Amino acid sequence: MNNARSTFAIRFFSAALIASSAVMAGCMDASLGPDNVQEALVDESGALSIPTESEMRLERTGEGEALSLVPNAAWKELAPGVWENGAQDGGSRIVAGAEGHKWAIEQAEKEISELQARSASQAEEDPAVNDAIEQLQAQLANLQEAAQNIAAAPVGTNLTVSCDIAFYTGPSSPYAGYYGAAALAQVACTGGCQTFTISAQACTNFGCSPTYSSSRVVCSTPWTYGVTKSGTYGASCSSAASVSPPGIMSSWSGFCG
Repeated sequence: MNNARSTFAIRFFSAALIASSAVMAGCMDASLGPDNVQEALVDESGALSIPTESEMRLERTGEGEALSLVPNAAWKELAPGVWENGAQDGGSRIVAGAEGHKWAIEQAEKEISELQARSASQAEEDPAVNDAIEQLQAQLANLQEAAQNIAAAPVGTNLTVSCDIAFYTGPSSPYAGYYGAAALAQVACTGGCQTFTISAQACTNFGCSPTYSSSRVVCSTPWTYGVTKSGTYGASCSSAASVSPPGIMSSWSGFCG
């Protein structure tokens, strides 16, 4: 029996909270349009302050894993491995483990089918519906890739390591000089090192960024990875970031800010 244990503390925070605390009046470039779309890859070693609102803990041993959300009234469990924050503008969702990703994939496929049927029934194309379909298709691809990574991950580990995982998925203005969407994840470990793969994508009314992905051995020095993309203030935006192990995704949909 393998009694080695890896503990992950996963922290999430409110996109609305960060956006409201980073108004940055006069600093936002509101003139960005489709001819000068801004997109930035974030890949930094060292501390990057990420405010947190709620925390999830995952403990993995040779016998399996247990996942629980620290009590927070804003987060509601929709299905096993799936939580949603209804207190924010738009919607923020946490998807964890194989079961959670399976549910989220089925839900995304259903929503895409409904939007495609709606689009087909309209006499004229609706750009808002087309944007929604594109962003959902990007989210579905990310979920499917994460599910494949979970299935391919080794069951056991020979390390005893405790890691913190923090996510920011929300408006880009707190991290960039423009309105849009951002997807960031940060990892750091104590008691040893762990190899992580982070994937991130941001979508705005100017389209979706590529799904950026990178792997790194992380010890005590935090690693932050993700992407920001510009969009029109108030337009439809979404973003998602995933970290493996332990196979968990944070996603957001709302308005560019």
